[in-house]
Amino acid sequence: MGKKLSKQTYPIGHTPNDLKCFGPPATKDADFDNAKIADMGCFTQDGKDTNKAYHAAICQSKKTSAWFVYFEWGRTGSANNSFQFVECSDEIDAQQEFASQLMSKNAKRGQWTNIAGIKTLQAKDGKDCYLVRSMATRNMGLPDGKNISLQEVIVKASVKNLSASNYVKKQDQVISLMRDLNVATVNYTRTNIVGGAVPAQSAIEEARLFLTEAEKLVLKIGNNLADQVADKSLRQITYAMYSRVPKIKPINAPEDSWILSANNILEWRADLDVFEGALSVSTTESKETDPFGGIQIDMQWIDPKSDIGKFIYDWWPKATANRHGNLSGSIKIKNVWKLERHDERGTIELVQKKVISEKRKIDHRPLFQPSFRNDLITEGASKETLKYYQDTNTCLLHHGTRSVNVSSILKTGLRFPKELVGVVITGALLGGGNYNADDIKKSVGYTSHDRGYYTSGNGSVSGRGAFMFANDVVLGNPFLAPAPHGYTAAPHGHHSIFGKARHTGNLANNEWVVFNKEQVKLKYLIEFE
Repeated sequence: MGKKLSKQTYPIGHTPNDLKCFGPPATKDADFDNAKIADMGCFTQDGKDTNKAYHAAICQSKKTSAWFVYFEWGRTGSANNSFQFVECSDEIDAQQEFASQLMSKNAKRGQWTNIAGIKTLQAKDGKDCYLVRSMATRNMGLPDGKNISLQEVIVKASVKNLSASNYVKKQDQVISLMRDLNVATVNYTRTNIVGGAVPAQSAIEEARLFLTEAEKLVLKIGNNLADQVADKSLRQITYAMYSRVPKIKPINAPEDSWILSANNILEWRADLDVFEGALSVSTTESKETDPFGGIQIDMQWIDPKSDIGKFIYDWWPKATANRHGNLSGSIKIKNVWKLERHDERGTIELVQKKVISEKRKIDHRPLFQPSFRNDLITEGASKETLKYYQDTNTCLLHHGTRSVNVSSILKTGLRFPKELVGVVITGALLGGGNYNADDIKKSVGYTSHDRGYYTSGNGSVSGRGAFMFANDVVLGNPFLAPAPHGYTAAPHGHHSIFGKARHTGNLANNEWVVFNKEQVKLKYLIEFE
């Protein structure tokens, strides 16, 4: 049985740096017997508005070899946490003290339930139940403990000898862009996760499952926001999300700003993509650092005076009906990069062949398409290829995104939910597919432009403009949606969904939605102002 030392007191003759911590970290609730360090969170809002954190670590004196268990607790992200040491007789005693105390905060205060197929603890009535936070980095604990990471991720720069790699062949404009995006991705994560810690991959994947479960509940609850906010099950999923992934939520923030309602699900998905990106990107300005972090992609900065440059710089800024009053004036291109993700090679060609074989009549085509794909001709496309593009309604469309999400998209492509749920959410009125626009100013609303309708400039990169992708999208025969609806696929005989301006609900601009990743190929990344 350990001996508690006075709170806010270190062992006699010791400083924080005199104590060695150990791994592995705890990764599951009620499983502490083999762990030696743990981070936990408790998120409750019913009249309390609490977002608390609890940390524990088995540690050993570097001076005397004595064993202790260190406990620290407080509001998540607080710089003035309380702490206490328990002096133990040996390592076995410390392990028992560690596990017993964490069980008292965790499983003994909760009851097991199932959320999105995940066995999850929920607090018993009147109890604060702390859930294990699987963190790649932590902001609580002793200095030595902050260096202990999960083996599933390594949050370090991937250092290579550039003179011996293919990265030396990349253009300066590409290297500079990737480094700027990497720094912004990490900074965004650190400023949006309480205390600047980074959640582990397992926590991010679990959170995505929770979001899918939230979408299913929203579908059952209906479109009334007040009903969504009041729903007990939706609140419990929200609490589990914030307990696992400590995303910042201001104290006393209005409930509809953070509950996993139809208004907030898309933002959470975008943030999880950024957090995932922060696990693998380089975080140093060293010239010896590979800024691609293993991304399998070919990127080329496009000279405005080149044939492709002339094509993009002429066509792209004109692809708008100028219906957006908040975006009056012209849009200027700052840079263009041509893209080819290795795992997208040959994918749209297979989709095109399938569409051709079905011989469907094409009833709807996007606006503002170039009269001729000079960029394909420059790349050496044959007449047969150009005809395939025309006959399959493969078009060059626009996809806006926050700047901090760009590096994640370059790495994984445009992400589709693992399970499509037929729910209408804010920013995705036609279901959970991939959205593209034929009008560039429609897509600006999703970027980090300071007048972005959905972002208000959030997620920008210092010293950079906003970013938008131009993608080749196989639309085939689109289905004209009569109203907003949570589609999970195009109806039989169709290959995409067409949300038509002034026809589909209150849409002011066209939206084109596909539900298969193979229908989209990243083509260009455009930086603009």
